[in-house]
Amino acid sequence: MPQIIKNQPSGLYIQTPNEEPIAFPLKHTNVSAKIAGNLSRVEVTQSFENTFTTTLEAVYIFPLPDEAAVDEMLIQIGDHTIKGNIKKREEAQQIYELAKQQGRTAGLLEQERDNIFTQSLANIKPGEQIDVIICYSDSLKFTGGNYEFVFPMVVGPRYIPGVAIEDPSAPLTQNQDTDLVPNASRLNAPILPEGMRSRHDINVTVEIDAGVPILGINSPSHQLEIDHSGQNARITLAQGDTIPNKDLMLRYQVAGEHTQTTVLTQSDERGGHFAVYLIPAIEYAADQIVPKDVVFLIDTSGSQQGMPLMQCQELMRQFINHLNPDDTFSIIDFANTTQQLSAVPLANTPQNRAQALQYINQLQADGGTELLRGIQAVLNFPVADVGRLRTVVLLTDGYIGNENQVLAEVQQHLKPGNRLHSFGAGSSVNRFLINRIAELGRGISRIIRHDEPVEPVVQEFFSQINNPVLTSIEVSWQGEGEQPVIYPTLVSDLFAEQPLVLFGKKPDSNSGILQIQGSAAGGTAYQQQLNLNFESGGNPAVAQLWGRSRIKALMNQMVQGETKARVEAVTETALTYQLLSQYTAFVAVSDDVRVNPSEALVSVQVPVEMPEAVNYEAIYGYGSALQAPSAPARASRSMMPRMMKAQSPKMNNSLAFSEPTEMNAFFAEAEGVFSEFEPPSPILTALEIVSATGLDEEAIAFLTQHLQSIKIPTGIKGDLVFELKIHKGRVKQVILDEEASTIQDAKIIELIRRSLLTWKPAQPNPITVILTLRIDG
Repeated sequence: MPQIIKNQPSGLYIQTPNEEPIAFPLKHTNVSAKIAGNLSRVEVTQSFENTFTTTLEAVYIFPLPDEAAVDEMLIQIGDHTIKGNIKKREEAQQIYELAKQQGRTAGLLEQERDNIFTQSLANIKPGEQIDVIICYSDSLKFTGGNYEFVFPMVVGPRYIPGVAIEDPSAPLTQNQDTDLVPNASRLNAPILPEGMRSRHDINVTVEIDAGVPILGINSPSHQLEIDHSGQNARITLAQGDTIPNKDLMLRYQVAGEHTQTTVLTQSDERGGHFAVYLIPAIEYAADQIVPKDVVFLIDTSGSQQGMPLMQCQELMRQFINHLNPDDTFSIIDFANTTQQLSAVPLANTPQNRAQALQYINQLQADGGTELLRGIQAVLNFPVADVGRLRTVVLLTDGYIGNENQVLAEVQQHLKPGNRLHSFGAGSSVNRFLINRIAELGRGISRIIRHDEPVEPVVQEFFSQINNPVLTSIEVSWQGEGEQPVIYPTLVSDLFAEQPLVLFGKKPDSNSGILQIQGSAAGGTAYQQQLNLNFESGGNPAVAQLWGRSRIKALMNQMVQGETKARVEAVTETALTYQLLSQYTAFVAVSDDVRVNPSEALVSVQVPVEMPEAVNYEAIYGYGSALQAPSAPARASRSMMPRMMKAQSPKMNNSLAFSEPTEMNAFFAEAEGVFSEFEPPSPILTALEIVSATGLDEEAIAFLTQHLQSIKIPTGIKGDLVFELKIHKGRVKQVILDEEASTIQDAKIIELIRRSLLTWKPAQPNPITVILTLRIDG
């Protein structure tokens, strides 16, 4: 257990098991949000103070909303303000490092995930306070008649799977980069020991200008102080509720008839931009319910221990009891391994419901969050009736680092017509994963706190999925000039009280008509036409949110791996719209040298709070929820649940199997294999390096030797071209050049990509290598 170390330079240190001191340079965060209609503009001020006697660099990992368009960063030193500039990420990093070495105060803001960011602040003088100001625009969520404003406050501890890059034989820790999560060390901040508080607190002020009276302001997460003034409202956090360890969830309604359609436009030299928020006023008959086949997938990893699991169990009980009479169902739970209620879907009978409730009640939380296993299990779960709509309902906190691997599995293998809905349960869930997995799964995402009443949420959820109100949606444009670019490009079905949100750009700014068509419940044709005129000016947030939507769409196309053309498209869009992305960063540097560059600089990571209601021992204790077990441990842990279940009549009270497929599945899971049992294929053991621009002969020979361990099935033939970003003896990025490559097999590409990430080149300086590989099968 970490302990406080005294007699250090002024300030509070914590001695951790690895003997590294942790300091508290982050003093305060202030959030100021202004809401008008469907849009919010938010300013976040982080105040860093150096209470030490040496010059300080502070590194802080923090969350922002997963669809926020971050477009401004400033540094405030006394009365002096330094404006941050958006640059390509590598360039921004180089500018920051040079400024740090020169003794200039510098700030670097980077994006690790859509909802995880890193703020680095170098050369804070002893006794000095420096403020970093971050600004972003976002859309409000609307569901069930409520507007919802969310501000996340802490990044929950992420489970990291894969093979460690630095030392593949060493046990994994949460801060080790792996071949599956190459930037894992930038996802998990040090977490304060149980019972300890840093001095960091947070204030939030939200000003709402709705244009009509505002009703029912409430928060399931925080105590509020509310001041009404006519049609405006000012909301602040109550004193005593300022610990940054949970998401702020602020909900409200507006008086009178809810506006069914909101259209916002903006125009500048980049073109005309628009945002459309449409809630179709469509009636539906409650008796028009299609029988569903529902498979529940529940997270029972260690981070769910305590209140989060109890909330998920209560959600599951309500789900089971709210199924329609003709529905079928089953339950799969996952941690390091997966287990299931039944081998096939069960009919919704009293006996089967009782069996399900008993199964739910005995669930326990332990181990790592191997969500990929759970997703693969549910996507391959047998279908008893092909005429039924398969509906998957996921319940998790989403505390993983390999989000893209999970999203790619859904994108590739969710069958047409099936739906995947996601519930994030907890105080500070991974909203990026929860929202994006439902988006790719053509479903609904909901966030529910561990202490919220679940029955109204479940009732509303079933009301929505039982009655999709608009399907087969098509969006078209009528008018002169260029066609607008609209996101999302493919619109999912709409469910009751769920808005259709579109962001568009008309490059020539010519006016026209946006037409929305679809099929309403019962097959009735639906059509809506919106006149769009682009006048100069308008809300600049509309353009920023279109740019953010384009980046999101491009990143969705790269969940299986980065590609050259799309990386360039994201970078170009981010630079054009001055937006933070995974390939751009904000950097701000003082003009003057503020500290002696020859003096020592202490670099510290800002520790953060454990998210509210997450069990500390479950995260860091025995069988840590953060660490992936070694291969032998995976096998032994994987076998145990099946052995415990061997007392069932089906297995004749022994470890025997009634069918060969059960045996195959058993041993496949024990070895960490998730697909159905297949005989091994003949393999090649070598790749040929055709060229490697930027590497000398010795490095090419070293890389050739490294690649010999890759086992590739026969029949694969062609070239692969990769762009490798190398820095400090590590391959930081592997980007596929799709146009120059002739091999399209995603599994082979991923196999080689992961191998390249574990290669350790000798080059200490940043270089870009164009690597051409040839496979002759």
